[in-house]
Amino acid sequence: MADYHIREAAESLLGSMSNQPYRSLTQSQSVNLLTEDLVAGHRPQGRMSSIRRFFCLFVTFDLLFTSLMWLICVVMRGETLAQIFTREIIHYDIKVSLFDIVLVAVIRFVILILFYAILYINNWSVIALSTGGTCAFLIAKVFVFDWPDAAQPVYQVFLILTSFTLSWSEAWFQDFRVLPQELQAKQILEAIVHHGASERTPLLRPAASTHGGSTVNWFSPVETPESSPRPRRPGEQVILTQDQIDEYKRLADESMAHAWRVVNAANWKLEKRGSQKGDIVESTQTEQFGKVYRFTGIVDCPAKFLYSEFKDNITRLPEWNPTILKSELIKEIGPGVDLSYQVTAGGGRGIISPRDFVILRRMAALSREGRPTDDEPYCYISSGVSVAVPGYPPHTDMVRGHNKVGCWCLKPKSVQTPNGKVEQTVFQWLMCCDLKGKIPQFVLDAAFATVMLDYIVHVRKYAADSKAKGLF
Repeated sequence: MADYHIREAAESLLGSMSNQPYRSLTQSQSVNLLTEDLVAGHRPQGRMSSIRRFFCLFVTFDLLFTSLMWLICVVMRGETLAQIFTREIIHYDIKVSLFDIVLVAVIRFVILILFYAILYINNWSVIALSTGGTCAFLIAKVFVFDWPDAAQPVYQVFLILTSFTLSWSEAWFQDFRVLPQELQAKQILEAIVHHGASERTPLLRPAASTHGGSTVNWFSPVETPESSPRPRRPGEQVILTQDQIDEYKRLADESMAHAWRVVNAANWKLEKRGSQKGDIVESTQTEQFGKVYRFTGIVDCPAKFLYSEFKDNITRLPEWNPTILKSELIKEIGPGVDLSYQVTAGGGRGIISPRDFVILRRMAALSREGRPTDDEPYCYISSGVSVAVPGYPPHTDMVRGHNKVGCWCLKPKSVQTPNGKVEQTVFQWLMCCDLKGKIPQFVLDAAFATVMLDYIVHVRKYAADSKAKGLF
């Protein structure tokens, strides 16, 4: 099944669970439900789901671990392998031998693999019988085993407790994880087939399934309304009228002014802290754009170098940023103003399909008052806003992003160290996205925060590699 079908399935679930316990989960649990649980229960092309495959591995671990514990118990008696084989297996006695616990593990392994891996049943009765039978045998074993003559009673006790614990762990995992997640994924996919949902349905029938929104590997998306009905041919130049160029320049200056105002606004609320000291994601509610997110962190490189890379080497972004599959410069409109096209990688292990963006960028060195300057700048800024461009209509197999306001704000910072002065960058990323889907706000809060903290890792790695190459 195509990635976007699975993505829409996830959104359908989120939109239909208003009366279920899901609504009361925490942010991190909600994101995990969207990106992990649904994918874990999905059977790609009829193959075994990843959650059931993990269960089979756990059953195999049960057999091997129990066998290892039994071997340790009998070896501690100081006997040879021949003596162990004769006493424990050939002359088996339930009162002195522990090999029956291994046999129970073997029987449990064969039954569970047969029914849940080969026959692929979706019922709890088999795991209930195997666990119940194991527990009944172990309890009986405790009463009949000759404990006073046991050479190492601690190991025997541990072996019995291990078998008891593993059997109950298998029952819990199968009944509370494997079966519910597979049933959930099946219901979602059946709902998609029943309603005939498709990725472009929202454009034709608003009541149907809507676009998906990435909550994992997300690049600051920007919207591009539909314009030209004919896609641009390879190598074809984008021809703009003077009126269009003037309008693009006006929109670029306006977007930069909005981004500067918002990124320097007050009353930011902490959303999440990063693993590196100083990394934070904040949010604020604006009247014009709604909820806006801002990341702040330090990058060990000069701000001018990072600004130059973003400004002049946009086509090289996929070389060091794995979240971007394609980055293309469409046309330069004027000094510090251009149009670009980008395709981002899918996310959520197949739930989110690739997305494309048409971006109008405005780049400049700004003074402390937020005006372009040729003197020593207070910061460098690269703002972005969505526009319509002839020859770049939305694709049927991708969802085009929508960005209300966004920018990268790079402030130079000098730090005195024992080895001298070091140039750093105070990196701020402003993002305000409308995902056009039924994803709850608390899911978006956790998702955007995680994505921004993950994205800075690629920026820092690129800065470190550039420094090692002597580029600054």
